[in-house]
Parts: sequence; C-alpha cells; structure tokens
Amino acid sequence: MKTFSRVATILTAATLLSSCAFVERINHKPKELNSLDKAPKFDVKNFFNGDIEVFAITQDEKGKIIGTFTAKMNGKWDDSKGVLQQNYISESGKKDTRTWLITVDNDESFTAVGHDVVTPIKGKQVGNSMQMIYTLSVKIDGGAKQNVDHEDVIYMVDERSAMGIAMIRKNGSPAGKSIISYKKLSKTE
Repeated sequence: MKTFSRVATILTAATLLSSCAFVERINHKPKELNSLDKAPKFDVKNFFNGDIEVFAITQDEKGKIIGTFTAKMNGKWDDSKGVLQQNYISESGKKDTRTWLITVDNDESFTAVGHDVVTPIKGKQVGNSMQMIYTLSVKIDGGAKQNVDHEDVIYMVDERSAMGIAMIRKNGSPAGKSIISYKKLSKTE
C-alpha cells in the first residue's frame, strides 16, 4: 500500500508539473507583431468569409522541404461568431479536415476551438497581420497522437491575398514551419 501511495504521489506531482509547463508554453505572451501601414487591415471576419484556396510548403527544423499541401477553405459568419471549414490534401494524397469555431472580441482579439485543438486558440489582429497561438493533438507519421505547438502569423498582401508562416514546435523544440499562400476566391461583403 505504501508503494501505491508513493507512485500515486509521484504521478500527481508529475502531472501538476507537466500541466504547469504546458500552461506556461501555451499561455506565453504573444510576440509583438509588425505590420505595414499602407497594406490592407487584416479582418478575420472579412478575409475568412467565403471560399479560399490555400497552397503551402512545409520545412523541417533545418529548412529542408519535407512536404506540400493544398486546402480549400470556407468560412461563414453570424455577427462575431464564425465557422471555418478546411479540407487538406498533402502531396502524397493524404486528406484531412479541420473545422474552427471562431469568436471575435471587440478589441480585435479572437479565440477559436476545433476537434483536435488542445486548448482554445488565442489570436489577435494588428494592422495587416494576424497571429494565432495553439496546440494541436495530431498523429505523427501514422503513430500515436502527439501535442504539436503552432504559432501562425498571416499577413494581408491585398484585399484577396495573404501569406502566412506557421512555426511548429514539438516537446518545446523547433520542428519546422509551413509557408502558406491564401487566395480569396469569392468576394463577400
């Protein structure tokens, strides 16, 4: 019984410590976003409303290209609440989907949740840039699910185009990035 009590105490302590580390990693203060004065202002509700095509390359932590993907996105809004559906296809033909439920706050910050999102996404819009910090629970190379941290920054290029950089971290270490092009297909008001 003493052994069980010690193991339970150790597991409880380990869980609390890892939870604190997780909260610290995810809840860190987002970095200062830079933006261009003369570029269109990023508006999550406007840009992610309607149909969007996505093209991307993914690099490992050393910059080697390890994959590509395309996606079709569709967003719909009801005031400050939106649903963004994404359908991905990788270069190998693997398909995946993700649905984001987004809430935009009055101060231009926003939150989002999704089926594989570990904690609610924290996002903000500054000038022509938008940032999201989140952790996904995803299968890596067909194995068990792992938590993968993301910090996405997207920059408006013009009213219908944007470029993004998604920095990826696993176990607190850099694991690569995706460079992503977004093209709005449908003009919506």
